[in-house]
Amino acid sequence: MFYPTLPHLILLFFLGGVFIHFIQAGARTLHFKSEYAGPGAMIAQLMFMFGGVIPIWFLGLYQAIHLVNGIFAACILVTCIALYEWARHTIWGRRFGVGWGDHVPDELCEAGPYRYIRHPLYLAYVLAYLAAFVALPHWFTGILLMANVALFTHAAITDERAIAESPLAADYAAYRSRTGMFWPKWGHSSFPSKRGQA
Repeated sequence: MFYPTLPHLILLFFLGGVFIHFIQAGARTLHFKSEYAGPGAMIAQLMFMFGGVIPIWFLGLYQAIHLVNGIFAACILVTCIALYEWARHTIWGRRFGVGWGDHVPDELCEAGPYRYIRHPLYLAYVLAYLAAFVALPHWFTGILLMANVALFTHAAITDERAIAESPLAADYAAYRSRTGMFWPKWGHSSFPSKRGQA
């Protein structure tokens, strides 16, 4: 019978707890027009709770985390949290909307991680699921990872379509040409324009 060790439980706590942080921190950071944050907030909250916290904690109580897996998962998780907080503090007060919504920011942001990639928050979410899969390699965590790669890629595409129909369309097209959606375009200049600086 498997008995979780203290390091196992600590890592498991953070693997699931990071999704609770996403929910709480996102509610304080992202802009929405009324008490109803829109379908994007509902989708994310349901996925983070029922496709993140609960299944990861449950699975982790019955499946061992091997040392090498745990080390790699911890490194990915630290990267995930660092990226998320960097992005969150960069957009603080900039009125960034919730995914799948119709709200467009007042201006482009090319500071912080947005200098290199267009959707660092979505990338952080995917990294959290990758960390869970590395720590707990299982068909279910694999499905969660693939589902969320698809989900947040769709969210990014939807957000970009909304911006393409806004007054920011021309500036965003230029910004898009020199940054990657989730991975930097190293061959392009990453210096922000004056309009995008904080």
